[in-house]
Amino acid sequence: MPTFDVFLARTYKVRIQAPDEFTAERLVEEFVGDVADASTSAQRDEHQFQILQIETTDNSAFDAIELE
Repeated sequence: MPTFDVFLARTYKVRIQAPDEFTAERLVEEFVGDVADASTSAQRDEHQFQILQIETTDNSAFDAIELE
Protein backbone atom coordinates (compact mmCIF):
# COMPACT_ATOMS: atom_id res chain seq x y z
CA MET A 1 0.00 0.00 0.00
CA PRO A 2 1.48 3.43 -0.92
CA THR A 3 2.49 5.83 1.88
CA PHE A 4 1.83 9.58 1.77
CA ASP A 5 2.96 12.61 3.82
CA VAL A 6 -0.02 14.94 3.94
CA PHE A 7 0.40 18.42 5.47
CA LEU A 8 -2.65 20.04 7.05
CA ALA A 9 -2.98 23.68 8.08
CA ARG A 10 -5.31 24.07 11.02
CA THR A 11 -6.57 27.20 12.69
CA TYR A 12 -7.95 27.19 16.21
CA LYS A 13 -9.83 29.83 18.14
CA VAL A 14 -8.82 29.51 21.76
CA ARG A 15 -10.42 31.57 24.48
CA ILE A 16 -7.98 32.18 27.33
CA GLN A 17 -7.68 34.41 30.37
CA ALA A 18 -4.16 35.81 30.68
CA PRO A 19 -2.40 38.98 31.89
CA ASP A 20 -1.91 40.41 28.36
CA GLU A 21 -2.08 39.61 24.63
CA PHE A 22 1.58 38.58 24.31
CA THR A 23 1.32 36.15 27.23
CA ALA A 24 -1.99 34.79 25.91
CA GLU A 25 -0.41 34.00 22.54
CA ARG A 26 2.64 32.33 24.10
CA LEU A 27 0.50 30.23 26.48
CA VAL A 28 -1.75 29.02 23.67
CA GLU A 29 1.27 28.05 21.57
CA GLU A 30 2.75 26.16 24.51
CA PHE A 31 -0.27 24.37 25.92
CA VAL A 32 -2.59 23.54 23.02
CA GLY A 33 -1.40 20.08 22.04
CA ASP A 34 -1.19 17.98 18.90
CA VAL A 35 -4.23 16.33 17.40
CA ALA A 36 -4.36 12.55 17.66
CA ASP A 37 -5.57 10.08 15.04
CA ALA A 38 -9.35 10.13 15.49
CA SER A 39 -10.12 7.26 13.11
CA THR A 40 -11.49 3.96 14.33
CA SER A 41 -10.31 0.51 13.31
CA ALA A 42 -13.52 0.03 11.33
CA GLN A 43 -12.96 3.29 9.42
CA ARG A 44 -9.37 2.32 8.63
CA ASP A 45 -10.54 -1.06 7.33
CA GLU A 46 -13.42 0.45 5.33
CA HIS A 47 -11.32 3.14 3.65
CA GLN A 48 -8.08 1.10 3.55
CA PHE A 49 -5.73 3.56 5.23
CA GLN A 50 -3.46 3.86 8.25
CA ILE A 51 -2.17 7.09 9.71
CA LEU A 52 1.44 6.41 10.64
CA GLN A 53 2.48 9.71 12.22
CA ILE A 54 1.14 13.16 12.98
CA GLU A 55 3.73 15.90 13.37
CA THR A 56 3.17 19.54 14.15
CA THR A 57 5.12 21.57 11.61
CA ASP A 58 3.82 25.07 12.40
CA ASN A 59 2.66 26.45 15.72
CA SER A 60 2.61 30.23 15.46
CA ALA A 61 0.26 32.69 17.10
CA PHE A 62 -0.34 35.74 14.91
CA ASP A 63 -3.04 37.79 16.59
CA ALA A 64 -4.89 38.28 19.84
CA ILE A 65 -8.12 40.19 20.44
CA GLU A 66 -9.17 41.28 23.88
CA LEU A 67 -12.87 40.67 24.57
CA GLU A 68 -14.91 43.31 26.29
